[in-house]
Amino acid sequence: MLAKAMRIAAATLAVLSVAAMAFAAGPAKGKVTKVDGEQVTVTLEGAPPAFVKKGASVSAAGGSPKVVAVQGNEVTLKFGKAKAEKMKVDSPVSITECEGDELQGC
Repeated sequence: MLAKAMRIAAATLAVLSVAAMAFAAGPAKGKVTKVDGEQVTVTLEGAPPAFVKKGASVSAAGGSPKVVAVQGNEVTLKFGKAKAEKMKVDSPVSITECEGDELQGC
């Protein structure tokens, strides 16, 4: 009986810790440092979260760019041409995890 109660308690703690980690990963905030065609480099205020990795799709600046490179706290994103042209150096950017079901541009 005690063993079953311990297994239930352990399972509950595991579920709660995973849920806490999912909500703890907030947006990565930074500033645009370079715009080169469709590629925009953002310097983050801190270390990039786990979801910011090469090849991943993220949400940033009202679009869904793909992460081209991550070097330290610098992240290079590939936007569409029209969106990249609107980006300005020193403008603030918030990068969040892409939900995967967002509508993509044509």
